Amino acid sequence: MLIIEQGAGLWGAQRYLLRLAPLLEARGFQQILAAPHACATAHAWRATGRPQVDLEIPSERTVRDEDGAISVTLSLREAARTLGVARRIASLVRRTGADIIHANSHWSHGEAVIASRLARRPVVLHLHEENEQDMVGRLRGLAVLGADASLAVSEAVARSLPSRASRRAVVIRNGIDPAAMSPGVRDPAVRSEMTANVDSPVVLALSRLDPRKGVDHVIRAVAGLPLDLAGTCLAIAGAPSLDPENGARLQNLGSKLLRDRVRFLGRRSDVLELLRAADALVLASTLEGLPLSVLEAQACGLPVVAYPTAGIPEVVTHEQTGLLAAPGNVEDLSRQLARVLRDASLRNHLSVQGRERVLRESTLSRQADLQAKLLRSVVGRHGSR
Repeated sequence: MLIIEQGAGLWGAQRYLLRLAPLLEARGFQQILAAPHACATAHAWRATGRPQVDLEIPSERTVRDEDGAISVTLSLREAARTLGVARRIASLVRRTGADIIHANSHWSHGEAVIASRLARRPVVLHLHEENEQDMVGRLRGLAVLGADASLAVSEAVARSLPSRASRRAVVIRNGIDPAAMSPGVRDPAVRSEMTANVDSPVVLALSRLDPRKGVDHVIRAVAGLPLDLAGTCLAIAGAPSLDPENGARLQNLGSKLLRDRVRFLGRRSDVLELLRAADALVLASTLEGLPLSVLEAQACGLPVVAYPTAGIPEVVTHEQTGLLAAPGNVEDLSRQLARVLRDASLRNHLSVQGRERVLRESTLSRQADLQAKLLRSVVGRHGSR
């Protein structure tokens, strides 16, 4: 299987590849990653000893001008680039002898479908976030119609596609390893990195600093907590924004509203220790698929407070496996956060129910079984033609 990956960073969609790789190998799938040599995913993939081939891909991809409008010139440029990348993918398929193409990143979907026709190999698209209703979204819908199969990480992601494409998407929700992500003893050293006062409640946000991740809402929600929770601290762990100015705006907002009660921890590899050291996870994204951070928090027994974005309500049942705030409503986000910080009984209930739900529905082995079944089905159908 040739996996096409173009993501600039090592984010949820890329971490999924690394986590699932050994499980798919155990189920009989050899995987070769095709990605830019210097990208973070390629580095991490090679570190595991798995084969990787270089795929030259433009680093900046957009069809919008500075005002956000669709540009005819940029659209034509991207069309030419898409055809060029598709030809390179088809060449790699022939060179590696891959039986199937797996397009993991969104920009690669159209290119992978074209490459599948050129190389006469089946293609599976992986849909990691909701489809927006614009020209790019319509093109993605066409790619789904042209693919042999498409895998959506949540029902919400599948529903967001144009109607005909939506019916072709197979939902296989993200999973995590509940043995690797589990409740455990809090590390005092990690806790001290998150707050100056280790006895104060600590809220954790695991998110890139991009505008669509809603980190500004989290800052405002913590700042809006009532007086009895006024000492609550916020730790924000995640990669920098693709827009550096947004990162600076968030730093300024945090300093203004929370002063020394906010810590920007940057990119972290110790997610397990951060989750064990926090008192709640808060997520306020407006564009998602099915965030791994929510599943990881539930597996660690950490209560989750979130907006009901995309697939989150599929794994967070209000007052059972987490708390859901009214969409985009900072005051309600603050209100729900106050409930979980004040009420030890509620925290314990959400902790137990959240982990039980993960064990029942969201294990990585279950995801691997379902994905392996889908891949075999696609290869089998293609071979019988």
